[in-house]
Amino acid sequence: MGSRHPWEITLREFVEKVRRYYGIEIDASQIVDGIVFARQGDRYYALPKIDLDDILPPIFLRALCQIYSLPPLDFHLDPDDDD
Repeated sequence: MGSRHPWEITLREFVEKVRRYYGIEIDASQIVDGIVFARQGDRYYALPKIDLDDILPPIFLRALCQIYSLPPLDFHLDPDDDD
């Protein structure tokens, strides 16, 4: 497998990193088996289903950071415009 960008992370890797570094247990089956809704202000966003070993698109990764109140910089994303 070729090298990936630092922000390229699978859902499985995200769940493990969040557990290890933040102590947050995420039930990935809720993300894999259902539709995830992200909220930003008064807006809600429906995120597509994704498999555990799929690389998270940056918009999905950012939404997960928002849902779990994680700093985007820790996942090699630019900080939010609101920060």
